[in-house]
Amino acid sequence: MKAKLIYQIQKLFLVSALLFASVAAFGQHLFSGKVLSADKKTPLEFATIVTSDNNFWAISDYNGNFSISLPEGERTLIFSCLGYEKIKVTINMKDQAVSDHVFYLNANSLALSEVVVTAQKNDELATSYTINSSALTHAQTKDISELTSQLPGGQTIYESSATSARFIVLRADSRTELDNPSFGTAIEVDGVRLTPNAGFNSIATDGIEGTDIRNIAVNNIESVEIITGLPSVENGDLSAGLVKINTRKGKSPWEIEVITKPNTKSYSATKGFDLGEKRGLINTSAERTKSIKHRVSPYTSYTRNNLSLTYRNTFGNKSQPIDLTYGVTGNLSGYNSENDPDRFIGTYDKQKDYALRSNLNVKWLLNLPYLTEIDFSASVNYANKKSEEKENEDSSAAKASIHSTNEGYFIARNFDEDPNANIVLIPTGSWFEIMYNDDKPVTYTAKLKASWVQEKGGFTNRIKAGGELSFSGNYGKGIYFNDMRYAPTWREYRYNEQPFIKTYSFYAEDKLAFPLFEKQMEIRAGIRSDITSVNGTEYGVVQGWSPRVNAQYTAYSNKNARLKFVKVHAGWGDAVKLPSANVLYPRPVYDDRLAFASTTNTDGTAFYAYYTTPVSTIYNTNLKWQRRRKMELGTDFRIGQTSVSLTAYRDKTLNPYRKASTYLPVSYKLTDQFDLENTVIPSENQTYNIDQTTGVVTVSDATGTYPDETPSYTVKNDLKENFYYTNGTSVVRKGLEWIIDFGQIKALKTSVRVDGSYYSYKGINQSIEEGTSTTALSADGSPYKYIGYYIGNNTVSNGMKTKQVRTNVTVTTHIPAIRMIVSCRVESSLYDYSLRLSEYSNTTRSYVLDDVNSYIPSFSSTNIYNGNNYVATYPLYYKSIDNMETAVPFLEQFLWARENDAELYNDLSKLVKKSATNYYFVAQKFSPYFSANINVTKEIGNRFSITFKATNFFNNTGTIINSQNGNKESLYKNSLGKIANFYYGLSMRVKI
Repeated sequence: MKAKLIYQIQKLFLVSALLFASVAAFGQHLFSGKVLSADKKTPLEFATIVTSDNNFWAISDYNGNFSISLPEGERTLIFSCLGYEKIKVTINMKDQAVSDHVFYLNANSLALSEVVVTAQKNDELATSYTINSSALTHAQTKDISELTSQLPGGQTIYESSATSARFIVLRADSRTELDNPSFGTAIEVDGVRLTPNAGFNSIATDGIEGTDIRNIAVNNIESVEIITGLPSVENGDLSAGLVKINTRKGKSPWEIEVITKPNTKSYSATKGFDLGEKRGLINTSAERTKSIKHRVSPYTSYTRNNLSLTYRNTFGNKSQPIDLTYGVTGNLSGYNSENDPDRFIGTYDKQKDYALRSNLNVKWLLNLPYLTEIDFSASVNYANKKSEEKENEDSSAAKASIHSTNEGYFIARNFDEDPNANIVLIPTGSWFEIMYNDDKPVTYTAKLKASWVQEKGGFTNRIKAGGELSFSGNYGKGIYFNDMRYAPTWREYRYNEQPFIKTYSFYAEDKLAFPLFEKQMEIRAGIRSDITSVNGTEYGVVQGWSPRVNAQYTAYSNKNARLKFVKVHAGWGDAVKLPSANVLYPRPVYDDRLAFASTTNTDGTAFYAYYTTPVSTIYNTNLKWQRRRKMELGTDFRIGQTSVSLTAYRDKTLNPYRKASTYLPVSYKLTDQFDLENTVIPSENQTYNIDQTTGVVTVSDATGTYPDETPSYTVKNDLKENFYYTNGTSVVRKGLEWIIDFGQIKALKTSVRVDGSYYSYKGINQSIEEGTSTTALSADGSPYKYIGYYIGNNTVSNGMKTKQVRTNVTVTTHIPAIRMIVSCRVESSLYDYSLRLSEYSNTTRSYVLDDVNSYIPSFSSTNIYNGNNYVATYPLYYKSIDNMETAVPFLEQFLWARENDAELYNDLSKLVKKSATNYYFVAQKFSPYFSANINVTKEIGNRFSITFKATNFFNNTGTIINSQNGNKESLYKNSLGKIANFYYGLSMRVKI
């Protein structure tokens, strides 16, 4: 099926190329003019003039002059310049040059007749939204993760405190869903991809986590585009969607901004410098933002210090301009709890969040018969996320700290005797332990793209092809300690010794526009290949294909009728998410078993020996790259001044990355204190040695009075655990998004907008995974020896189903005469449903229990979702240390053991997982709940403006009913995480 699809797409490219290959050049004519400011009538340099289809562009020079080569026919030009209102102009190109036109742009202000402060759906083939700088300012945004609240059905759910990591999740409800939705969301700043692939600092989330966006400054952002649909094949290494951040580029006055919120204080300044004719311009920005964790204890804080410089210039002649942009951003951020008086004195957590991003982009509009444009870009994204944790430790007895990396038996030694010993004996007392995690990911990227635009007989064909080279690695030292005397059990694992991940990507895409039944049809079809080379591992070279198709058809269009237009759009395709370094390079695992422990002396010292087994790192050569198959269908239409957008989608994530455990038998000798009881050597004179290979302990007399003795020992058979990364079961999402914009009621200068979403998620892990009881003992007192093989995992449920309906109403009043805009947004959740699942396609996974204390299923009642039932989950089969080759059907053997083998029944019962409550598998539904936010922005003249924001303005402290247990639960102080706490903010801006 996939090969056939790829063949059809290749055929489409070939036909398109043959269709236009005979055309040497289509008729192009020069259109020139001048761009001026409307108020001062001064030239605007670096104003961008682009056709509505983005095929042709020009940039105004120092005197505001521009020239753009355009084909014959009607064209729509979009004029934009930093700090000015964007305008659209429709022109008709004849068979001659057109010149001497003057275009005036109004400065952005609330005095304009139209100011947009909400996310706007783009007229693109893939579903995407743009949030401009006016909307960012009005929303008082200081964290780009807040932007998702402006998407259809998006809701504000927290006060913006940056003391914990921030992620963006698109078309998903939670980062805990089974396919790692934050990991699949791509973030770009001026084309620089902020990938999490090279980081090793996500141990708590199994190393599968998205990009922490806290170090992205917001004050110099001009616009943000959020693509939730299927982007062009030009964009790879993503699955959920793409967030593209564009910073300011252009001449602008000094703008100083101060923002104060209960948890956040921010100060920033921006300026666009004109270097003079033909010298280009420089944009500079500086920001300092400090966010505290708790207002009542403002000592734990995250601080962002950001400085950016961007240079832009245009070279070449006017018909073949070269646009060059170079930018560099430095960020010194970090988290620090050192001054928190609620912590133990002298302890703290610190983490650097330093970043250095540099990007170069050169775009050359050639306008040749067979080559329209060449675009080259290169970027470096380096981060320093070194963390430092200081904790207080104490012990009344000596503790063994294990550092052995070789297999064998090792006895603990005092640090002063042998600081390089495999096991160090930490002395008694109290001490501070300082752990460092040196994580320095870096990504180098280079891209080259060529495009070719041709027109003939109403057909417009834009073919683009390109390649991308990416190197991701880590320069960090890894985890280490300041004082090895007190370092805990730990082994060095250097991030900088892991191979760089090299990815070679190639893509080709054709965007075809043509008339169909007297209306306009647009089709974009492309394919992308990502070739990942992982040197030094068993993965070798892995290739992934991503075919994508988007289409839009204008079914109806009549500007003079009440129904203005009807458009239908659809998309289908794959998006591949490359694995992270944590997935590709699992950390080495070591199994340590106590092999000897002496009695404790009067001074608190004791001697220990351990048997260490390095567990072989598992490089899963069958690992498949995670991909999301996206489909969407939607329509946009306008009746009068009311615009309606509806988009339905279905996403299926294939082969999501997942961390799993496996268990192997381990056998070792244990000499304990009972084995020392018959030793005649006095305990105060005993010294100990252990044979590194055999594990036999030798007791010697320090005075030489008694001969050496060899005490008895016990052979222990146990299980050792290892980890590996594999692919989980597919995850399915479905949804419907809507935006209804009723336009402005001119008499009231008020507009009303309704947006919302229906979201459905179902994720069930049906892969077979291992589990055991690590703390239990077998009935005979020996280490537990059974491994259960569960469907999904060794918990009661192996999946979740959720459904949500959310809708928001935004009322915006804009009064240009007094330069003020007020918006009130009511956010509501009308349906909030979730249900834990325990399912398997071929057999029953969980059973109803007659009694909470029982382990035996009730075969008379089989529906675990009926309610008021305790539920048990059993492994599909199990294995024993005694016979690792034989898989025994669990439930059959368990029922037999109940009647025939009490010890086996007791042992196997430890593999049974039971629900904690009798309503564990009852659907959880919350009654509707609401929240309201208000934002007010007021300009005073041309140089000063102020914004006030209040979230959860009415301070909703009501209760909602949880149908799962019938309880009423309070919304006060965000106890459920359903709505935001009440908080407010004030910002002031001055232009100089």
